Amino acid sequence: MRSPREAGGGTSLSPTLSLLFIAPAAILVLAAFGLPFLLLLALSLASPVEGSLVPDMSNPTLAAYSRILGDGFYLRTLATTLAMSLATAAGCLALALPLAHWLARRAGRARRVLTAIVLLPLACGALLPTLGLVHLLGPLGVVNGTLRGLGLIASPLPLLGTQLGIVIGLIQAFLPFAVLPILAVLDRTPPVIEEAAITLGATPARLWVRIILPLAWPGLLAGGLLVFCSALTAFVTPQIVGQGKVATFAMLAYQQALQVLDWPFASALAVTMLAALALAAVVTFSLARLRP
Repeated sequence: MRSPREAGGGTSLSPTLSLLFIAPAAILVLAAFGLPFLLLLALSLASPVEGSLVPDMSNPTLAAYSRILGDGFYLRTLATTLAMSLATAAGCLALALPLAHWLARRAGRARRVLTAIVLLPLACGALLPTLGLVHLLGPLGVVNGTLRGLGLIASPLPLLGTQLGIVIGLIQAFLPFAVLPILAVLDRTPPVIEEAAITLGATPARLWVRIILPLAWPGLLAGGLLVFCSALTAFVTPQIVGQGKVATFAMLAYQQALQVLDWPFASALAVTMLAALALAAVVTFSLARLRP
């Protein structure tokens, strides 16, 4: 039997024509990401010139990286940023998996509306939801007011200006990044697989561990990577919710670039974050082979 392409007499695109179709996207990626990254890398190897905003790029040096590795403050800040990013990714995945499963299997006709509500934080940007979160987590906010009204606490919990508050803010900001990949994977999975497991006597816990989790594994990895990368480079939420009391690597890069005007050191901080993102991608691709 002939394939539809053979039956219709169609032919595949020639390599030259394929390259012409790919060229605009490739040029855009090169111009928007490749060249700025090379400039960032070159700046990180430059030396600041006293009294000038233009660094000396004639003699490449690793002084900026030595400063990062030799100062405990920057290393602690990097460790804190990585820990908060991991906590954000874990929190988002813990909330996104049951939510995505419910949307895929139980939402029914209301799925489109509910999915739009999940995506609402992305449409509002980072500033508005974060400002709203400040009112929720403040000493006189809804969270502390509710807990005090229930008699669970005697004094307000210090949520603002803490790592916990920043993680909560990052989770509400980046939860859609975890929901969408998991939802896309579950949509491609026939519901009859779960129904068959239930028919064969699988308990709810066994169903989630042996069936749903392995099926959603690619979405979990993709969502976790997206959330981790976004949280690692986030600036607005840590700045507002942290109230300047918790330093992150992105905040340090911003301060060095726009306040201190030390562009080589700011570039080195940015390159360090990019290296962490690349390492996270490598770990994610390695975990993809360990599908449960």
